[in-house]
Amino acid sequence: MKIYCCYLCAFFSLLFSSHVSASSEHFFVAPGTQFHQLHSEKTGRDYELLVTLPSSYQTDKERHYPVIFLTDAQWDMALVTNILGKLNYDNHLHEMILVGISYPGKDADYGQLRLKDMSPLPIPDVADSGSAEAFLNTIESQFIPHIENHYRVDPSIRALGGVSLGGAFSLYVALKKPELFQRYIAISPAVIVGDGYLFELEKSYSQTHKSLPVRLFTTYGEDEYPLFKDPIIKFQTILENRLYANLHLRNHSMEEGRHGSIAVEGWLHGLLWVFKDQRTGKEDPLKAMFDSMENE
Repeated sequence: MKIYCCYLCAFFSLLFSSHVSASSEHFFVAPGTQFHQLHSEKTGRDYELLVTLPSSYQTDKERHYPVIFLTDAQWDMALVTNILGKLNYDNHLHEMILVGISYPGKDADYGQLRLKDMSPLPIPDVADSGSAEAFLNTIESQFIPHIENHYRVDPSIRALGGVSLGGAFSLYVALKKPELFQRYIAISPAVIVGDGYLFELEKSYSQTHKSLPVRLFTTYGEDEYPLFKDPIIKFQTILENRLYANLHLRNHSMEEGRHGSIAVEGWLHGLLWVFKDQRTGKEDPLKAMFDSMENE
């Protein structure tokens, strides 16, 4: 397993080689995205929180919104913003606030920074890696309070999601502190990281807990490399067979999906699953249009 982790570290490096402003130039985001820069004493690093607000936020002044935090905002923020917009248009989900976690600076080394923050154990040749616990503490003690102090957030409807190493971090948080988010999306999670650490963490959790009170979505691409994909399938099977009380689990696979492309379908199905109780109950907007045409 250790040799696989070395290869995985190289893979990630190759794949991804409190002030508020209205825009940023170092990666693409939706118009109107707000940026908050924060420093963490726990990790010693600077962070950038990206926030997109629902279209009704400025007019519905008394409303508090569900919130989803996602890692690797530098890559997935625009994608998830667009997917949420489509789900809102279709009357699938109520509007929500989206908070992306990233790093400031045009020359930020995202690959190395994320390896440091989201790995539960040190990774060979990556200085300061293995900071997942400190990163989790930063999210809990700084990021969440900061967002709740600045925006009308409903803290009882809070989700965390991520892809690859971010997906593995979502699983880490779900097992370390499940009540912090209540809802988790793990897209192609890199469970291979840490020499099986997540498997041991889940086993340890199961020995002291009969309940895992979260909504959890996990997925992988059927065309992903077997050395990466097979451990995900194994982890899904363990979770399913554990029969935790209060766990609302959906294990998903994406036909023909590979490691990058799976994010599109993963976020779509993940959002629909973890926010299943946030469906609007309204009809498809096309129905009203066609009904009106038929009545003319």
